[in-house]
Amino acid sequence: MKDIFLVSNVVFKESIRHKIILSLIILSFLIILSSLILDPIALGERERLVKDAGLSTISLFSLLIIILSGTRLIYQEIEKKTIFIIITKPISRERLLLGKFMGLLLIIYSYSLVSSLFLAVVLFFAKIPFSHSLFYSLLLITMQSTLLSAIAIFFASFASPVLSGIFTLMAYISGQFINDIAFFIEKSSSIIVKIFIKFLMLIIPNFYYLDIKINAVNNLPVSANYMVFAISYTLIYVTLLLFASTLIFGKKEFY
Repeated sequence: MKDIFLVSNVVFKESIRHKIILSLIILSFLIILSSLILDPIALGERERLVKDAGLSTISLFSLLIIILSGTRLIYQEIEKKTIFIIITKPISRERLLLGKFMGLLLIIYSYSLVSSLFLAVVLFFAKIPFSHSLFYSLLLITMQSTLLSAIAIFFASFASPVLSGIFTLMAYISGQFINDIAFFIEKSSSIIVKIFIKFLMLIIPNFYYLDIKINAVNNLPVSANYMVFAISYTLIYVTLLLFASTLIFGKKEFY
């Protein structure tokens, strides 16, 4: 367990030194802050505009940080030839992979926490109440980031950074519209197409479950049962993805 924490600590320190990551964080803060300036065009919907802008910004920039940082975590060890030094030490490949994942989570959780606090400050000065549904929405955005991190690590275990980034982005986009795929099942007359689409619905994570921004923006209640379901859904998928990642990475040949 100590090895995992050591690797995650190194990943976190290396990532916060990257100017592009720091630039993304600063840019996201500026976008959240700029939502206050849009009051004249909000047409009386200032509260909804600020909340929606804040939540959407945190969600989007979490995705960007994961793609830019997470997809290179494995490849950079191979590129720098440090992977040969690491695997000869008393640390298994599984622990190395888990350490990378924990380091990525540390980065994204730190960003989620700081950006959420910044949004809370903006809402305070704008005299907009911080509702329970807003807190739940931020929590599920963090769960979404956790799932995305696992997806990024999964693809990074066997693909290059560019392909990993593309695959991660495609998985995110597909997961956002997974419920709309059901529409095509009803319209299609082909049994093969129906079976294929249903198969996709089973393997593609449904990010729709983790998106309750509409509840937060409109101050609609979110039940505790739904939160338990959404978090459990995320943890199950993350566990399966990490298990598959360790199997693939454990058999990977380095040249």
